Amino acid sequence: MLLVVLLVLAILTERGSIALTATVTDLTQTSTERTSKQAFSTAEAGIEEAKGRLIGKPASNPNFIADPAAAPNPLWSAYILTSGSWTTAQDPDYNAAYTNYFPTTASQTNTTKVVNGLQTAIPYWIKIRHKREYDAELEGHTPATPHYVDGDTSTQGNHTAANPGNIIYYGYHPASPATATEFTTATATSYQPVELVRAYGTGPGKSKGIEVELVHSIDKVGAPIQAPMYARGDTHFYNSTTSVNGNDNCGASTKPPMFVKTPAEVFGSPLYLGSPATPQYGALDLNISSLINSLRAGATVVTTDQSDSVFGSSNNYVTVYSDTSNPVNVNGLHFDDGTGYGALLVEGDVKLEDLDWYGLILVTGHLSYQGESGNPVRIRGAVIANQISDLTGNVDIRYDSCQVIKALADKPLQVRKWKERS
Repeated sequence: MLLVVLLVLAILTERGSIALTATVTDLTQTSTERTSKQAFSTAEAGIEEAKGRLIGKPASNPNFIADPAAAPNPLWSAYILTSGSWTTAQDPDYNAAYTNYFPTTASQTNTTKVVNGLQTAIPYWIKIRHKREYDAELEGHTPATPHYVDGDTSTQGNHTAANPGNIIYYGYHPASPATATEFTTATATSYQPVELVRAYGTGPGKSKGIEVELVHSIDKVGAPIQAPMYARGDTHFYNSTTSVNGNDNCGASTKPPMFVKTPAEVFGSPLYLGSPATPQYGALDLNISSLINSLRAGATVVTTDQSDSVFGSSNNYVTVYSDTSNPVNVNGLHFDDGTGYGALLVEGDVKLEDLDWYGLILVTGHLSYQGESGNPVRIRGAVIANQISDLTGNVDIRYDSCQVIKALADKPLQVRKWKERS
C-alpha cells in the first residue's frame, strides 16, 4: 500500500513539474509576442510620422522634411530620432556617402545628431531616402521583368549598393501617359521621387523594422500634364493676342502648347510656343470629373461669382471648388479681377476675367477667358477643361511645373509597398 501511495505521489509530482514548465513556457512566449507587437506598433508610429512630415512645404508644415536640393539629390538621406542614444551602428544600411541629415525646424541640412522626432515618448528611429534602381533590382526588377519604366537610356540590371543607379520617380511617363507609374529619366522631370522609409521600433529587449515605399499619390501627381492646355472638346481662339506657351516656366521640361482629344478641333490662330509649337492631337481621354473628386477634399467651396477675390498666397497654396449645379448657376461661375494660388476645380462652366492664377485649373464644362489689353488673364501652371474659348482681350497661359506641384503639395502620400525589416 505504501508503495502505491509513493508511486501516485511521484506521478503527481512529475505532472506538476510538466505543467509548471508548460506554464512558464507559455508565459515566456506570451511575453515575447507582446514585446514583439509593442515594437511593431512603435515602428508603425514612426512610419506615420514620416508620412506626415513629407506632406506640404515649410510654410504650411513647420515640421516638413524633404530633399532640400534644387534637383533631387541621389545621395539625400534624413533621419528622425526620438532618442539621443541612437548610433549609426543601429542602421544596418548606414552609408557615409549619403547626406545623413537630421532635419530640424531651423535647418533641413543639419548633420549633427539631434532628437528631432515629434513623439519622444515612443522609442523609434526613422530613415528616409530616395528609391534607386538597385532597390528595385533587390525586389526582382530586370530588363526582362521590369518593375518601372526605364527611361534613363541605360537598361543595365546589375547595380550595387556602391553603384545604386538613378533615382526612381513616380508620375506620368511618356511611355505611360494615362497611368501613373514608377520610372527613371535622363532629363529633368516635374514629378517627385519614390521615397523609401524605414522605421525601427523597440520594445523591452526587442526591435522590429518596417519599410514602406511612399509616393506623392495620384492626388498629388494630379492629372497627366501633356501641355499647359488640355481640351476634350473643341477650342475657339478669337484673339491673336492669346499666348499659349509650353516652355516650362520652372525649367523642368518643354511641352507642346496644347493637347486635344480627337476628334475635337482647334479654331483660330493664337501665339503658340513650345516643342513642337503646335497643338497635338490624340486619344488620351481624361476623366476630369474623377480627377476633381480626387482633389477636392478640404477645398474652399465657392457657390457665387467672385470679384476682386484672393485665394491663397505664394506661401500658402489652396484648393478652391465649385459645383455650378449646386446651387444652380445658369451661366456658370464668374471670376473677375482676382488672384489665386493652388488648384481651381469647377464642375460646370466658368468664365475667367482679368484673373491671375498660379497652379492647376480643372473644368468639366466650358472654360472661357476674357482679358483686357492692360490686364490679361494670366495662368502659370496648367489647364484641363472639356471645352475652351477666349472671348476678348489678352490671355497669357504658360506651363509651370513648379506651380502645379505647389498647388497639390498638401495631398497625402500613398503607400505603394510595405514589408517587415529585420
